[in-house]
Amino acid sequence: MLVQGGVQGGTGMEEHKVALITGGASGLGRVLVNEFIQNGYQVCFTYKNSKEKAKKIAEQYAENVLALYADVSNYERATEVVSECIGCFGGLDVLINNAASARDASLERIESVDFEYTVQNVLYPVFYYSKAVCNYFIQRNQGKIINIGSINGMRGREGSLAYSAAKAGVEGFTKTIAKELGKYNINCNVVAPGYINTDGQMNTSELIKRVVLDECAIRRLTEPVEVANLVAFLASDKANNITGQVYQIDCGQYI
Repeated sequence: MLVQGGVQGGTGMEEHKVALITGGASGLGRVLVNEFIQNGYQVCFTYKNSKEKAKKIAEQYAENVLALYADVSNYERATEVVSECIGCFGGLDVLINNAASARDASLERIESVDFEYTVQNVLYPVFYYSKAVCNYFIQRNQGKIINIGSINGMRGREGSLAYSAAKAGVEGFTKTIAKELGKYNINCNVVAPGYINTDGQMNTSELIKRVVLDECAIRRLTEPVEVANLVAFLASDKANNITGQVYQIDCGQYI
């Protein structure tokens, strides 16, 4: 099901767990959608610039997936998306904040408009969608919020000022809401990848890839399915006592 606006009618299918994934039409998000479908979830995902890719996913998984157009930097749309997801599938169990868009440079080169754009499209969506699911999860006395961070938010990276700062904010935000929401059995964690070998990196130069490999203790690039496996574990009942954590998954690139 692919919807560009308005509320989708319910299906009455409440027997499956439901995950909401922002930015699910391409890259890591696309792999996350596949992973959760394979784990028996019904999945709602957002897309912005990848309508055709979203349409193909919706056609592939039919009634088990709902694709919704959304600019994740829009606060009101976040509330609408959560409402449409719950209306379609009858509930919501897991939120994965994956969508992010950056315009980056070093401190001496970056313009304020690009810094603001990056924070608005990396950090703010995590707040918007977490806020949108908060009361619903509290009422149910359970829920999982998994935010996709970055090792660059933990260590900083030259030339990546805005993105690194925004991802560092994701970590602080997640640890704080983990403390606030733990009494409601809501788990909040960060998965922080390094360089991921997604289709979006096809145009990355071999020089950059060699630099990344030189940083990795395990001399290969991290595959997106490996990140998705960790996210799926944190969403499962096996991780019910894990909250407020930041998990690096990077072939040892951080160390």
